[in-house]
Amino acid sequence: MFIDTSASHSSHPAGNTGAKLRKLAETVERLYSRNARRSLEKIISKVYPADIASVLSIIPEEHVAAIFHAIPDTTFATDVLTQVNDRVQRRILAETPDSQLITVLEKLPPDKRTLLIRELEPERAELLLSELEKVSQKEVEALLKHAPDTAGGIMTTDFFDLTEETTVDEAIRAVREHAEVEMVYYLYVTGTDHKLMGVISIRQLLLAKPKTPLREVMNSRIISVTTDADREIVAQLVDKYRLLAIPVVDASGCLVGMVTVDDVFDVLESETTEDMLRMAGTDKSEILTHSAFRVAWIRLPWLLAAFIGGLAATGIIRLFEGVLMEVIALGAFLPVIMGMAGNVGVQTATVTVRGLATGSLDLRDVWSVLQKELRVGLMLGLIYGAGLGIYGWFMFGDLSLAGVVSLTIFGNMTGAALLAVALPMLFQRIGTDPAIATGPFVTTAIDVFGVLNYFLIASALLDLSGA
Repeated sequence: MFIDTSASHSSHPAGNTGAKLRKLAETVERLYSRNARRSLEKIISKVYPADIASVLSIIPEEHVAAIFHAIPDTTFATDVLTQVNDRVQRRILAETPDSQLITVLEKLPPDKRTLLIRELEPERAELLLSELEKVSQKEVEALLKHAPDTAGGIMTTDFFDLTEETTVDEAIRAVREHAEVEMVYYLYVTGTDHKLMGVISIRQLLLAKPKTPLREVMNSRIISVTTDADREIVAQLVDKYRLLAIPVVDASGCLVGMVTVDDVFDVLESETTEDMLRMAGTDKSEILTHSAFRVAWIRLPWLLAAFIGGLAATGIIRLFEGVLMEVIALGAFLPVIMGMAGNVGVQTATVTVRGLATGSLDLRDVWSVLQKELRVGLMLGLIYGAGLGIYGWFMFGDLSLAGVVSLTIFGNMTGAALLAVALPMLFQRIGTDPAIATGPFVTTAIDVFGVLNYFLIASALLDLSGA
């Protein structure tokens, strides 16, 4: 959302629409085209950084860097740079002179600075790193040692801590004197060798008696992670315990950083996008950065699984060709029978994968989840089985055919629900990302199972009926 350009930063009306954002983008683009730099700077200064970030994603890409460079305030510019999407950020980084980029990098907190350094070409990253101030340089080098998908890779070293002997009033004065610290959500209490001993919220600190030592008011039951913890685990802990930040310790328990809630939002967005694309059997960066050949190569193995499954289903149909030739009407019901089972499978698998990703589901829950999905599949199968059976009898006047399609869709929807739970959990058990099971593997397994089930039931019932 953006504010009216005549308003100050303090007034932020709710309910602004995408149409107003597009109008702002048109205004910015028009001022840029007319080379009205002073007017452009003036309108930018009256809009929130998040809104300018949105504007930069709308305007023509060739104008992005120039409009970004028109931002008069460096702090404002750094806020915009950290909020634009990846495509716009890459464009700005590529077209911003090193001297100007250094100034922006120095304004960023350590974690955001490191994240941008990672996005640069190695040669340029090394050059810019050497131009940073010594303190900033050491912070970035320390963070670059950690993998980007770990707690150490996303943490900030810009945290606030004091010793156990510090009194409450001394701690409050210290907080006031360190306004440059990025986000003082919690005050961490450390002991010998900087080991993490406890944590105090700012609210607890303000309510405690002034002369009380921190060791008497701190909470020693600390939720923390090590530097090598997967960033998804970090996000789950922050979400589970409703934390604003989580401390990061090294192997010996020494406090080395913290991960803030805004970084967790970025992780959740990234992981959700990655899981969705994996479920579709593709790669998160292929759209913007890969050639057509590379995209085809990434998708090839996943589609191969579906292709092989399709061949298997074709082989099953060929095996029961006699039944199909004898009762041609069986072929008319194949699309709806397979489609309904596939839809149930995708629904169930999506919920399962999401549960495993967020930690709300555990492998220990496999039997209870299977039982629940069995009941769901049975209920849906009964409803749609009855409906399809009535439709088949009405359309073809054949009670045996109606029984075949009714039992088949009942069995297929139930089986699809079970497969869609079992396969992701099996992948989780063997240490493979369960997201990859949701796309080609689940749908292929359901197709093969569905076709086989259809013709087995058809053979059995039609033989009994003498059809």
